[in-house]
Amino acid sequence: MVDPNPWISDVKLLSPSSRLVLAAVVFAFVVLTIVGRIRPQVGGTVDLGFATGASPTVAAATSLAPVSPSVSALSSAKPTTKPSVCKPTDQDRYVYNPSRLAVQAACIHVSGTVEAVRHEADGDLHILLAVDPKYARLLTPANRGEELGDLVVEPVCVRSVSQADAKGTCASDPDPFRGSFPVVGEAVWMDGRYVFDLEHGGWAELHPLYRWGDK
Repeated sequence: MVDPNPWISDVKLLSPSSRLVLAAVVFAFVVLTIVGRIRPQVGGTVDLGFATGASPTVAAATSLAPVSPSVSALSSAKPTTKPSVCKPTDQDRYVYNPSRLAVQAACIHVSGTVEAVRHEADGDLHILLAVDPKYARLLTPANRGEELGDLVVEPVCVRSVSQADAKGTCASDPDPFRGSFPVVGEAVWMDGRYVFDLEHGGWAELHPLYRWGDK
């Protein structure tokens, strides 16, 4: 008579230790098969390597989101940690009458405490930042007086625009900053383009603001 289960018969002929090894192999195969079926699929990685900005003297920072030439890093909420490389976003394209600003560095990093926040007719904010002592060299004599001795920081096209020569520029901005802004008394770090405003005696600004976070 033919044994209907020859495999089982062969197993019975194995020694107890051999049976244990065989059982372990079968168990491992079953586990690996199940894990392979239920393991979640992992998406592609995000390249966070950005080029360094043009500031030889000031530490810099990036957005937590990847930045392309046509997408603003400021379209998301503020970062909670300070990255290590400064990178411009597209917001420098939406500064009205750009010839009024003398660019000193494409992107620098500063830190300090917010002393005032003002709404401007051109749609920008004027955030007056009392910079930490190590950044005081960035200020010019024109930052005294109306600007309280502070650095002027301007996120652009973030409020309604009533100034005629700024309306067209802001209307063309597809992705102005939609995150939050710092409040008076808040200690922050900020990234932005470092310029002198020639229409206001050459006071120093970050204009536009690229990103910021709490210190």
